[in-house]
Amino acid sequence: MKNILKVLLVFLVVSSCEETIVIDSGQADPVVIVEGLITDQNEFHYVRVTRTVDFYDTVATEPITDALVFVQDSRSNFRGYSHNPSGSPDLNGYYISNEQFAGHVGVEYTVSVTVGDEVYTGKDLLNPVTAIDSLSVDIDEDEFEDPEDEGYFYEVLFYAKEPQDRKDFYLFKFYRNDSLLRDESTDIYFSDDDLLAEEINGVPTAGYYTIGDMAKVEMYSISRNGFLYYNDLTNLLLGDGGFFGSPPVNPRTNITNGGLGFFQTSSVVTDEILITGD
Repeated sequence: MKNILKVLLVFLVVSSCEETIVIDSGQADPVVIVEGLITDQNEFHYVRVTRTVDFYDTVATEPITDALVFVQDSRSNFRGYSHNPSGSPDLNGYYISNEQFAGHVGVEYTVSVTVGDEVYTGKDLLNPVTAIDSLSVDIDEDEFEDPEDEGYFYEVLFYAKEPQDRKDFYLFKFYRNDSLLRDESTDIYFSDDDLLAEEINGVPTAGYYTIGDMAKVEMYSISRNGFLYYNDLTNLLLGDGGFFGSPPVNPRTNITNGGLGFFQTSSVVTDEILITGD
């Protein structure tokens, strides 16, 4: 059950939203990557702009610090973004909205990123998310006997009712004491409503906890395009890679002009529970 929502997230070369192509990673020219997130929370939102580097380089991507970035929605609202306003070295390549705002369900958002003479855009529709009914704590008997993680044998289960009158897709994030928690460092968790069914009854979250930990679950709505993007990653990673296997292909994205990455809009719900051992 712990693997029901899991897919490994790795850096991959992606093409247009509707076309999947094969890329020779060793010979590909540098390509712009646009990653962004807008939620229905009233906060500062971000767009990250980077560039791919040589296949044999020791860093994954190169931050782009001189792009022009803005977001416009289908209600004609315009939001400007500024590069790394705090000046933190860890935020090079991050563009932060000039003001706090909350996204709205049913509204389509378009990011525009100008790098030199090239313009990259991405569109995503902000969909509703179902509520988390509750969280509970259980003891995993197998982990109870694991000497490597002594004391970390409590798992958190979450419950929700999935609406059946619409098609939904979800992304999940799990935290232990405000630190992002994954079973593996590269894991990401997502699902559609066919997998979750109408009743989400006691689905285990990632990782394990000990007494005194605070567990938090975040549930994000994602669009069908977002689901296809993560699903393509799954198909790529599940390929056997053998001599007679299909050549690797690139996951679909919503970034135009040959850009990589994904621009995501989401509704978010959160719940948390203290691990007490009771």
